[in-house]
Amino acid sequence: YFINSSLIKLSLLTQQTICREVKEFIQFILLDTPILWNKFSSVKILVTYDNPQVTKAQSGNFKLRIKEFFKLSMLVGISEAICLLSTFIISIPYYFIYSLQNLIFLCKESINDIKNNDEIDTQIYIKNINLPKKDTDERFYEWLAGFIDGDGCFLLTKKGYASLEIVTQLRDKKCLYLIKQKFGGSVKLYSGNNYLRYRLHHKEGLLNLIDKVNDLLQNPTRILQLGRICEKYNLILKDPKPLTYYNGWLAGFIDTDGSIYLNEASGQIFITATQKNRFILEALVELYGGTIYPMVKQGAFKWTCFKKKEVLSLVNNYFKINPCRSEKMVRINMVDKFYELRKLHAHKSSVNSVLGKAWKHYLVKWNSIISSKL
Repeated sequence: YFINSSLIKLSLLTQQTICREVKEFIQFILLDTPILWNKFSSVKILVTYDNPQVTKAQSGNFKLRIKEFFKLSMLVGISEAICLLSTFIISIPYYFIYSLQNLIFLCKESINDIKNNDEIDTQIYIKNINLPKKDTDERFYEWLAGFIDGDGCFLLTKKGYASLEIVTQLRDKKCLYLIKQKFGGSVKLYSGNNYLRYRLHHKEGLLNLIDKVNDLLQNPTRILQLGRICEKYNLILKDPKPLTYYNGWLAGFIDTDGSIYLNEASGQIFITATQKNRFILEALVELYGGTIYPMVKQGAFKWTCFKKKEVLSLVNNYFKINPCRSEKMVRINMVDKFYELRKLHAHKSSVNSVLGKAWKHYLVKWNSIISSKL
């Protein structure tokens, strides 16, 4: 962006001088501003020098370092030198005004660039995928299938009594009451005061539930259990549908066998799920990324998603469409804030600073949500 210097040129051209040369002058005023160098332009000013008529004036007699900054030669007569100097002094306000206007413009442009970059940075993990059209109930049944695959069990006694049982920790009672509201059944304390058991055994409600999740289960153990009940009631056991990215199954599975936790030292958030059957977890790697680790002592496998891009993709894509229904959703909603505070180096700020207090408050809130499988 070139500063309009027409007034300066016009003023200088009115002087009676012999020789003129165009010099480029870099805008040193902008040196201390945090603006990209490609935004700079040079100001063209006309300077009169090398006038052979008179050599009475010496540039050393003048202050303000005119010669050093503007290469102004004073090899002219006294009257002309004074005229030139006065012209230069008169032109300073114009140059200052144009420089200030240019500085303001460049600052605005830089601020807009920063805002645009921030918007791109926050939206880079949002997928541009056409979402399949599903009603609320269908997404709930997908979630239910994942929930049953994690902590559920289809039972058929020797006497022929069929039922579904789901055991969860006390804090996840909301999930059990959602299922009870849809299909009936009962919710009671189980094994002390820390667990609840949902039990559905009446035929009408059980058949209704089987109809909704028959082809949505992914756990081979759970499918075989359901198969025995289908034989009892002369029902067809359907093949499970392959998982897709926006299938609500993962949300239900995370509610039961998953966990969300952070590591302050590494600055990472982990979304994990543990299961004895590796086959189930391999499908998650294909859809959502992550890695599977063996847990030898527990005799199980652990799917772990910890890369920032993968975590934010789940948080800002998948869980926006298919939220968890347990308290784990509280932590999921806090993930974006974690990366925001880390970007501001709040974790390194002093305890009494604003950022330090914000970081401490964040950790207190995070730790108040107890994850079941850390």
